[in-house]
Amino acid sequence: MAAVDISNVAKVYSGKIGCMCGCNGKYSYNEGVEHEEWQGKVSTRSVKIIAGKVLKNPNANTTQSSEYAFVEDRKRNRIQVVYFKK
Repeated sequence: MAAVDISNVAKVYSGKIGCMCGCNGKYSYNEGVEHEEWQGKVSTRSVKIIAGKVLKNPNANTTQSSEYAFVEDRKRNRIQVVYFKK
């Protein structure tokens, strides 16, 4: 299985379905992406893992503007989101 290219990924989110302000999950940022410390931490490892799970999933949902892609697991009440660089 080929590795996922994360060079165009800004951040990822993993948490419970619902509010995505950070109270139900965690944001992880790719290196070189500007953000405030309270918004999350830089973790290329987390970005690689979550981006791989989302982008390799055939059921991943993408927006028409290609700003992000996500996978919802209703049974486990979880969502994983990949936000792309602009």
